Parts: sequence; C-alpha cells; structure tokens
Amino acid sequence: MIPKKNHKKFMPHQFIFMIIFVLNILILVNQSIAAEDKKKEDNAGAAHGGPPIPIYIPPLPRHVEFPSITYGNDVSVEGETELNISKKRFWYVFVLASWNPKSIEITEILNKNYNIFNSRNVGIIGLFSNDTKESVMEWRKKNNPLFLNEFASRNFLDALKNPKIPTVWVIGSQGEVLQRLDMPTKENMQESVRKVMILTGF
Repeated sequence: MIPKKNHKKFMPHQFIFMIIFVLNILILVNQSIAAEDKKKEDNAGAAHGGPPIPIYIPPLPRHVEFPSITYGNDVSVEGETELNISKKRFWYVFVLASWNPKSIEITEILNKNYNIFNSRNVGIIGLFSNDTKESVMEWRKKNNPLFLNEFASRNFLDALKNPKIPTVWVIGSQGEVLQRLDMPTKENMQESVRKVMILTGF
C-alpha cells in the first residue's frame, strides 16, 4: 500500500495519463466519423459534384398464395370450370353453405353492393361446400344471390385446407390474398366492403 504522502505525489501523473487516454479516444472517434462521412460523399456522387450513384432497392415479392378456383354445377373432385381471376381487379371469394345462417347474412351484404362492385371491376363468386344440389337450389330461391354461385371442387377445398363455413377472401387479379375473414360478423363484412370501396374509388 502507498503511503498518503506518496499518494498525493502520484495523483498529477494519473490525471495526465487520464487526459492523454481520453484525447486518444476522441481522436479515434473523430477519425472513424470522418471515414464514414467520406464514404457517404463517395456514394453520393463523383468528387466534383457529379450525379448521385443510384441505390438498388429490390422489389417486394408478390405473394401469389390463393389456389386455382375450380367449381362446377355439382359436387366433383376437379370441377368443370376454372375461374379466370385476371378478368377483374379484385375478387370476393366466398365459401358458404345452404345450412349456415351467416352465409345468408354475407349474401345480403354482397347483393346490396353487387352493382357498384360490378361497375368498379370487382368480381364475386360464392362456392358451396358440403351441400346437395337440392338444398342449394332451395337456398337460391330463398336468397336470390346476384353473384356467380356454384359448387366448390374438392381439390379447391383441399387446397384451402377445408376452411370454416363461411370464409371470405378478398384477392387481387394475380391471386394475392388481400384479406381473409373466417366466419365474419356483419360488422366485419361491412368494414371489408368499405375498404374495397376505398381501394376502387379512383
């Protein structure tokens, strides 16, 4: 242990050492900042104020997630027809059932907006799951759907992993899924319609 009288003697040396140490750190930091600034200037353009070098930003990938929509006049595995989704700007794809009350509620909302959707290039297709031809015909008479409605193919339902009834999707013309509503309430559907109206209002 250093005696007190010697301790006072070493204090100025320690203080000077600390100052030198801090100054060295400040110099290193300053050099680092200067190097970063130079790098930014080099990227911004040539040495004499040339045009900035363009920075490549890769495009976001387009998520084509929705399976081919295949359907028919009756229950089948492959379906007779494949929907050409590129014909419309957006699509409401609606998997429903004749025995399901929520399917009736959604049909009423889509019927109400059918004409304006049609004028804005928005298609609607309703596809029945686990229904008989007789029950669907009876359902059509009662609810008068204005949109295309047929039987979903088993392949299509399998690709969707047998969705809940009803489920509604909003998809784009390239098959990108914009929204999915599992067993939506009336309020959910009205909000979805409002958003699609905003998207297509120009």
